[in-house]
Amino acid sequence: MNVENEPVGIVFIIRDITKRKRMEEEKRVIDRELLTLYAIAFRLNTKQSLEKIMEDLLFQLHNMLRIEFSCIQTLRHKELKLTASLGLDPELEKVLKSLPVDTPWVKSMLKGKLAKARTPARLLPANVAQAITRVGITAWCTIPLRIGSEVIGVMMVASSAKKSYSDREVFLLTLIANQLAVLIENYTLYDQMREKATELQRSRKALKENLLEVKRANIELDRLNVAKNNFIGMASHELKTPITSIMGGVQFLLKYGGLQMTPEQENILISVYEGIGQLKCLVENLLSISRIEAKEIIPHKKPLRLLVLCKEVYGNFSLPLTGRKITVDFTGAEDEVPVDESLASLAIRNLLENAIKFTPDGGEVQIRGEVLGKKDIVSQSRTIGPFYRNFPKNLSGSCFYRLNVTDNGIGIPAEEQVRIFEKFYGVGDIAYHSSGTSDFMSKGTGLGLSIVRGVMDAHGGLVWVSQRKDANGSVFTLLFPMDSDCL
Repeated sequence: MNVENEPVGIVFIIRDITKRKRMEEEKRVIDRELLTLYAIAFRLNTKQSLEKIMEDLLFQLHNMLRIEFSCIQTLRHKELKLTASLGLDPELEKVLKSLPVDTPWVKSMLKGKLAKARTPARLLPANVAQAITRVGITAWCTIPLRIGSEVIGVMMVASSAKKSYSDREVFLLTLIANQLAVLIENYTLYDQMREKATELQRSRKALKENLLEVKRANIELDRLNVAKNNFIGMASHELKTPITSIMGGVQFLLKYGGLQMTPEQENILISVYEGIGQLKCLVENLLSISRIEAKEIIPHKKPLRLLVLCKEVYGNFSLPLTGRKITVDFTGAEDEVPVDESLASLAIRNLLENAIKFTPDGGEVQIRGEVLGKKDIVSQSRTIGPFYRNFPKNLSGSCFYRLNVTDNGIGIPAEEQVRIFEKFYGVGDIAYHSSGTSDFMSKGTGLGLSIVRGVMDAHGGLVWVSQRKDANGSVFTLLFPMDSDCL
């Protein structure tokens, strides 16, 4: 009411702003937390070192939660190792530097349990508990750093103020700890990958150096091999003339010399003749090997009946076999096959010689020939494949003559069958070594089958060995390509 335009009363409007102030304070806290979380997230995605990122993270936690002490410990070699810290005095930092996994508090942390709003002095070693008490820590919160169900470390924040960390603060700390755990794991994997990459680089460098050494060694070996082959070829060629002269002279003395000799003298002269024959055979083998390795063998093919050739070769063994009582049987197709006669004779002689040497007295050697198509040969891939890696790609032609030399001797162990065609490789006890050609289980120089392989390679054919299925013994097979198609 106005009296002559003069106020006569006052109206007061009172509002309770406590709720608004509380909301404003909560908003400021949330903003501060969001900014801190943003800053932490930004630092977690930087390319700084892991230690630097951890230090920045702890600094942000101090600003956000107004804490005085904090640290991060990671699990290494069954111990919690202090990795980063902020606000710890030297003594407390020293006792927290390493905590064994058998400590009760560490066991609890590694099980994924967190400790909040109380000091874990009773769970810690005495020296750690004393340092915590001396510093005056009364509020303590530890959050495990997890990767799935695995705990890889612990993040700790503490304060000397009498307070309790709220569920909100623990939730924020858990979010940060989870992100930190992922970061630590990524850095660990990155370090491991970097170490592996460094190790791989070193291995690659070492391998490159070794390859260069091997290359140089191979070049030198090739040079030495060529020199060796040249020497063997030259020496063998030079030895042939005097050997032939000596052999001819001894043979003349035995047959036409008319010398009056005692039985002992005659036996000595016969031994000399046989020894010269063995030496001649060895020289011829060495010369053949040197020609094969030098790839100087060029077969001059002409149509021949291989079974007839086998019988001719066997004729040279008839005299030495008189005391062995070994039967040799020839069967099969007598088709003409394009071969180099001298080379084919050499291969057959070596196979027949081996069959005789490793067959006991009273045994039997079978030589059988047959004509086969390519399909029949390919069907035996399981048998032939171990001897030729690129079989059947190396099989040219459509028609083949297969010559089997079968014995009922001691056989060849399966694990040695492929290797017997290597140069100087011999099967069995070295005690049986002999230069004889017909003694049971006598061994030669280990060149015979290598020569057979070289002869067959020169013909574009194959050679392999297998065990007999019906009895003891071995089956050596020569496969010659035929120019004409199979009928």
